[in-house]
Order: sequence, then C-alpha cells, then structure tokens
Amino acid sequence: MNEQASFAGKIVIGLTGNIATGKSAVMRLAAEQGALTIDADKIVHELLNDDTAVQDAIVKQFGPDVQTVGGRINRPVLGKIVFNSAQALEQLEQILHPRVTQHIARLIQETTAKVIMIEAIKLLEGKLWTFCREIWVTDCSYEVQMQRLQVCRGMEKADAVARIKAQGSAEAKIARADVIINTDGLLRDTERQFSAAWSRLLQ
Repeated sequence: MNEQASFAGKIVIGLTGNIATGKSAVMRLAAEQGALTIDADKIVHELLNDDTAVQDAIVKQFGPDVQTVGGRINRPVLGKIVFNSAQALEQLEQILHPRVTQHIARLIQETTAKVIMIEAIKLLEGKLWTFCREIWVTDCSYEVQMQRLQVCRGMEKADAVARIKAQGSAEAKIARADVIINTDGLLRDTERQFSAAWSRLLQ
C-alpha cells in the first residue's frame, strides 16, 4: 500500500542510486528549489551515535568490538564487517531500516515544505519507496564511481571495490525509476536533467 495518502498536499521524491553516482549533487539542486532534503544515511549516523537501543542491538549482533568506550558505534569497524559479508549487511539493515523509516515519516508529516526529497541507497529494498510519488535514480559508469571514491573520498582501491559490490544492482534500480539522471558528464549536464524532471514534476 502506498503511503502517499498520509502526506496530503506534499510531493515526495525518492532519490536512489549506488555509491558515488551523484546523489548529493541532485539533493543540493532540490534544496535550492526549496525542497526538504532528507539523507537517510545521516539519520543512520545519528542512530549509531545517539540511540542506545540501536547501539545495544548492534553490539548484541556483532560483538563488543564495534562499540567505542563512549557507547557510540565505531562505524569503520562495523563497516569492515558488513561491507564484506552480505549476511552481516542484511542483519544490520534489519536493525536500522524500521527505525530510519519511522524517523523519515515523522519528518515528512511535520514539514511545511511542499516537496520532499529522500536520499537512500536502499530506498527500494524497504518501505521508503511507498512514501514516494516518483523514484529518481542517479547513474554513472563504474570507472567514474571508482575515480570518485578513490580521488574524492580517499578510499583504497580494495575498499572502493568492496563498497560497490556490497550494493544492489544499478540495473534493478534503473528498472523502477521514473527519472534517470546520468552524472558521467559535467555538473551543468546534471543540472539540465534535474531542471527538466523538476519542471515536469511541478506541472
């Protein structure tokens, strides 16, 4: 069942795409148009840092080595575990996804913005997609992804490869897209594609 009815008068866009495919650029463009932009990954970070119930569940699942002395989850240590094991990643998502979904639903209900854009790599795997009127997907070549991860984010090649492999199929996301934004080119090419999709959405 689509949840759009509970967000009367609001347009919710779900933005997804694999790592380093340009989602942040699209989010910035939406924010410039007055949209409320919600980054699911930032919500995850907040939960890992501040939510004791989440922290306890993760420590119970993955052991005490993933927790710092202050109680926060050590994300690099946890990342080494889950990005090298599909089963471990699924276990982490079962802990996090319901809480992230509830948090985002509350943000949408409370905002006065007419348009809301949710950025989430796993938008289509859980319930978040049911909030959305449209699904937008960013895409670029594998070579560009690797370049951005290594040059812009300073990742080692092996870590970059592991991150890309840990994510779902780009083709599966594209198959469900209402809008596809290719970010292989210059920023102005991304801006042109965004403007066309945004104008159509608001008509």
